[in-house]
Amino acid sequence: MTRATERGHSPLRAKRLTLAAVAAVLVVSSACSGSEGAPEGGDRGRQTAAKSGPKTCQLSGLKPREESLTGRPAIAIKIENSSAAYPLSGLQNAEVVYEELVEGGITRFLALYHCTDTTKAGPVRSARVVDPAIMSPSTRLLAAAGGNAIVRKVLRKADTILIDEPRAGSAMRRVPRDGVATEHTLYGATEALRRLGAKRFDSPPPTNLFKFGDLESGGKKAKTITIKFSDVTTVVYKWSKGKWQRFDNGRALPLESGNVEVDNVIIEEHEVDYAKGLVDIALNRSVEITDVTGSGRAVLFRDGRAFEGRWKRESKTGRVKFETKKGDPLVLRAGTTWIELVPSKKGKVKGSFSFKK
Repeated sequence: MTRATERGHSPLRAKRLTLAAVAAVLVVSSACSGSEGAPEGGDRGRQTAAKSGPKTCQLSGLKPREESLTGRPAIAIKIENSSAAYPLSGLQNAEVVYEELVEGGITRFLALYHCTDTTKAGPVRSARVVDPAIMSPSTRLLAAAGGNAIVRKVLRKADTILIDEPRAGSAMRRVPRDGVATEHTLYGATEALRRLGAKRFDSPPPTNLFKFGDLESGGKKAKTITIKFSDVTTVVYKWSKGKWQRFDNGRALPLESGNVEVDNVIIEEHEVDYAKGLVDIALNRSVEITDVTGSGRAVLFRDGRAFEGRWKRESKTGRVKFETKKGDPLVLRAGTTWIELVPSKKGKVKGSFSFKK
């Protein structure tokens, strides 16, 4: 169209063009607003922006198999660790695993899956009071076998989106052993659980949770890590063939397939006390971490070396910073990370850890 023709169009045509332009603006505005069909607790704008995502996975520092994976939310799954539950499933697929002490001196895992998935994670067990504080920097989606009234109240207050068996549908299933379904036979599929939870929370993990990079100078040689959670639970990691191999009470942690082989092990010492008024069916007193915020001793183990420092956290929803004694970030090796929440000597419930070359 020439400039002369553009100036010479009729008033009627000008009116039509104006109306068409307004309609186009309205269509674009409607598409961007996300007011129709947007997940509860999210919006289309944030969802679209998240699709691009960073080039490496936020929880592992590794390149994803598909670029879009970094823009989806992570799912946290509560997994049992007891002899009655062995062999466990799906832990080797998690990018980050937290281990915490629970009642009876045993431990329980909180496994995070973001760029990775597994069709069978479990056995899935109940949540604990500290779980929202552990997972909140990464996600608000928690798959667990429910929890008691006190735990559920804490989850609601923290705005944690609990996906339990009644709400999970086909995303969780019972796999009976010897024809019997028990509390040790519930398993979850991460992709289906994430898809279910993303209707209410669709934010990916932030990019500043961990710092990944090459091995830095310093540190001490470390070939064996020994963690004593209680009189009945001792965990050992041994540096072998470029990975930390895990052993529980003298044997490799029983999995349905493979072994636990970890790139980073982080010890995070905390003050642990007995929880008021909470016991299990065997009358074992529940325990809880009392210093969720503040700072404490931390040690990063990577590449057969130990880097001593501290953890720092300003709020229950803020990220945990891992720093050297000089205040510089502890640099993790890209890959899997297991974070051990070990009781310190300060609380009523005491644990310990040591390492040797």
